[in-house]
Amino acid sequence: MLRYVGRRVAGLALVLLIVLTLVFFMLRAAPGGPVDAYLGMNPTPEKRAEVEHRFGLDQPIWVQYAKFIGNLLSGDLGNSLFSDRPVSSIIGERLPVTLELSLAAFFFWIVVGLAAGALAARKRDSFTDGFVRVVSVIALSIPSFWLALVLVVVFGLLIKGVLPSSGWVPFTEDPWENLRSLVLPAFALGLGSGAIIARTLRASMIETAQADYVSFARAMGMAERRILRSITLRNAIIPTATVIGLMLGVFVSGTVLIENVFNIPGIGQTIVGAFRQHDYPLAIACTLVTASVFLVANLVVDLLYFVLNPRIRAGFLNGTAR
Repeated sequence: MLRYVGRRVAGLALVLLIVLTLVFFMLRAAPGGPVDAYLGMNPTPEKRAEVEHRFGLDQPIWVQYAKFIGNLLSGDLGNSLFSDRPVSSIIGERLPVTLELSLAAFFFWIVVGLAAGALAARKRDSFTDGFVRVVSVIALSIPSFWLALVLVVVFGLLIKGVLPSSGWVPFTEDPWENLRSLVLPAFALGLGSGAIIARTLRASMIETAQADYVSFARAMGMAERRILRSITLRNAIIPTATVIGLMLGVFVSGTVLIENVFNIPGIGQTIVGAFRQHDYPLAIACTLVTASVFLVANLVVDLLYFVLNPRIRAGFLNGTAR
């Protein structure tokens, strides 16, 4: 088990390094730069040279990259080029907001998606099944940012006072208002993901229900409800767990659009501002956070597969699994 985890962690660390390296060089290759954002239009050569030296941008790019890797390995993410605050402090303020929004949407839509998918599979080819399938297709067809804009217009102009159309209230200040401010962004963020979970579980349960071991259980006189709960759902949840695990990363990365539409001060809003201003340390730190969440979610899925699927576990122990 430890060897399995170690191999996966080493692979994720390599992927994370590649992602951060790409972001490092792409930021510097993009038009403009932090000096232009800091000084504005037509700065004097002397002033430009001074700011470049202050930001460390007058050094060769390979020297900058070596310093970046060294600081990263030592846990130093640097300071924001514009606020001069430690990047770790900014992330510490913004990350809890994004995690609260992402996890609220994640767990809510997992429950809805699993319930809808299981109900549709149990009542296959019925009106309920058709309704779930149609609604899921519609949900998948709606872009999250467009839905967010529609919700802002509807609850900001047409249905005022029911739910806040923008802004954020911390839980420590007012738990009830915090919950109200979560509803619309969580709905827009997770609608499509909930539909994917429902369709995946439905298809998996229908396929599992046709397996020989399910037919054998029916032939032995096992109750249909018990077959559904103990055999069909248990085996169908394995491929669905892959989708659910990946959705956590999708939820965190999806906050980039949602937080900017609803004016929520989280990582998503921060990363847009950092890339707009070419604030290299802050942009890379935000990328590190979002990429880490996505990669950790993949690691959790791998571990769930290892625990839930005896064939994968046996294959790894026999040396046939990768």
